[in-house]
Amino acid sequence: MAVKCGLRSFVVRSRVNGRLGGSAFYSSQLLPTPTTSPEAVTRSKRASPKEKQRREPVPPRTEKMEVDQNWCNVYPTAAAFKPSVVPLPIRMGYPVKRGVPPAKIGNLELIKIPNFLHLTPPAIKQHCTALKEFCTEWPAMLVSDEKCKHHFPIEIKTTDYVAAGPSVRNSNARVVTMTVRLSSLNLDDHAKKKFIKLVGNRYNKDTDILTITTDRCPLRRQNYDYAMYLLTVLYHESWKTEAWELDKTEADMDEYIWENSQSEKNALDTIFRMKKAEKLPASKEDIISSPEVHNYKLSVENIKNEGETENNILQYKESVKKLLKLQIAA
Repeated sequence: MAVKCGLRSFVVRSRVNGRLGGSAFYSSQLLPTPTTSPEAVTRSKRASPKEKQRREPVPPRTEKMEVDQNWCNVYPTAAAFKPSVVPLPIRMGYPVKRGVPPAKIGNLELIKIPNFLHLTPPAIKQHCTALKEFCTEWPAMLVSDEKCKHHFPIEIKTTDYVAAGPSVRNSNARVVTMTVRLSSLNLDDHAKKKFIKLVGNRYNKDTDILTITTDRCPLRRQNYDYAMYLLTVLYHESWKTEAWELDKTEADMDEYIWENSQSEKNALDTIFRMKKAEKLPASKEDIISSPEVHNYKLSVENIKNEGETENNILQYKESVKKLLKLQIAA
């Protein structure tokens, strides 16, 4: 059995590894046969995924434009420069080696700067025609700036920016500034003082102007609505009187008020006694409306609110002399 197996392996090795003229010897000759199956032919003709993704470049829009093209449809709003859309041989940039400036295709200098391609004369005329139906005649009563401020006390200020860059947007354009004179609002003495306390440093006492600036919202319209909301809330809150406000005394007041104060009572009591000694008729309304009492009132308020300055003390001295009818020593 072992002899038969060894003989078979020897015959196989001699067929495969036997050498005849420097070439291998096979039991059957190996010839290349071409693969002409239909499946192989169809596979070779199929396009690869990369070839499928390749597309021929689309010709620029300028080559498709007609002579009577409506330019308002091409550039309806402000946008960056598009070389494939503008049918003009525009060049811009630093010329290299004394040549011509770079062309418009791939030119970043043309993209960075702002353009006014959307503001052509036909476009402006079209916008004016569309807005004409919303225009009304100017009111005949508003003939001066004073009357305009009287009837329209609220002023809104916004800013539009023109920047050099690929974007026409600017985040600072959303900021809305509202100004209004406090005297134009319907406020009494209590509401006015509370309103000033609520707004803080947004109120300018010298010009009597309140300034509210809103920039929290991403859109200008939202900031405008928010500014109007703040003004409405401040107005209604200033008219409210809390329970603790009724317990305030004269020492708790932020501003000294001469009416119904102890100084007014003392001054009226002194004048009544002087009139009684002189046997002259006198009423409270006549005494309060007299110039001597009015000057005394102003001098006392200045000392209490502004402090004891040299000018205020001299004014107080003169008002007391006139009130008590004291003779000035020569």
